Amino acid sequence: MRIGLLYSLGPDDSYDAALEQIVEADKLGLDSVLFEEHHGELGCPAVMPLIAAAAARTRNIRVGSSNRQLCLEYPINGAEDFAVLDVISRGRVVMGVSAGEREEDFRAAGIPWEQREGRFREGLEMLRTVWSQSNVSYVGEHYRFPLHAEGEPGWQREPCKLPFVDQWRRGQIIPEHLPVLPRPVQLPHPPIWVNATSKAVIQWAGSKGYSLLISPLETDEEVHEKTELYDLALRQAGRDRNEVDVVLCRDLFMDTDGDVARERALPALRARIDKLRRQANEDQSGLAVVRGMSDADIVNQCAFYGSYDELLERLLPLKAEAGINHLVCRSSLPGLDSPDVLQSIRLIASTLHSRLQA
Repeated sequence: MRIGLLYSLGPDDSYDAALEQIVEADKLGLDSVLFEEHHGELGCPAVMPLIAAAAARTRNIRVGSSNRQLCLEYPINGAEDFAVLDVISRGRVVMGVSAGEREEDFRAAGIPWEQREGRFREGLEMLRTVWSQSNVSYVGEHYRFPLHAEGEPGWQREPCKLPFVDQWRRGQIIPEHLPVLPRPVQLPHPPIWVNATSKAVIQWAGSKGYSLLISPLETDEEVHEKTELYDLALRQAGRDRNEVDVVLCRDLFMDTDGDVARERALPALRARIDKLRRQANEDQSGLAVVRGMSDADIVNQCAFYGSYDELLERLLPLKAEAGINHLVCRSSLPGLDSPDVLQSIRLIASTLHSRLQA
């Protein structure tokens, strides 16, 4: 099991402190760092500069998003952004994507909330295609590429005539087929982790062979339910678990004394959950943490706060039974001092990381 970090940086959080922690995590050998994209008070609305800053300051750790809100923009813009980031990071970018989490974000962008899953599926397939193919055009239900593209629905490739020159280099013509440049370093494209926002999205991700990312909101029982649904979709599509990553995000704060860890971290988590509960959409309304849980239930079923022995007892079954092969830890929460977060990261790297890699 690989281990990384998750950051949900709000307007009042210190980006410098987060980047300092990420540099330390890179030196300690952790595997990844992801940034949550949220609009308003819950997080940073533009994670691309943070990913670029993290890539520039590190050498080995993977960098990326956990829930890029793909439907709130033209998908080709996201394809270009992540391609450039993959070049800058020398092939270390991960793209975690979400179909959408707050109806008010869609309303502000002028996009119908009920179209989110259709737009998400179409947009993600656009990304994967333009990353791996050149000189194409697309006409879909929600998007076109180029924007003036016409004709039959679906993808079209330009017929190749040697010597080949890209249409956009041929002078005063309107190009009908375009490449996305630069191309990503990773082949055929950067890893894509689909956020498990609904049963329909989980089933679709499995059928297409996308990796799965589960948010910090789910209890251990809900994690098992989602991975079982995903495994079924993989099997029905004739795919294998070895082809994909199953990534679990968790609020995780570690101390040599488990009681100290819970005392420091739980108030900050409770405040965040209260905010999320007020803004939860219908896809999240069935989750136990949104319906309402006691602090004891949150610690026992959802968040990982404690000592090495306590956390390992919870993590090993998730690794063995749910098949989680990548754990992304949110150790930084509002109200926690940066030295305490750094200490937790060092403990994660020196104890949990080495044990779970075995």
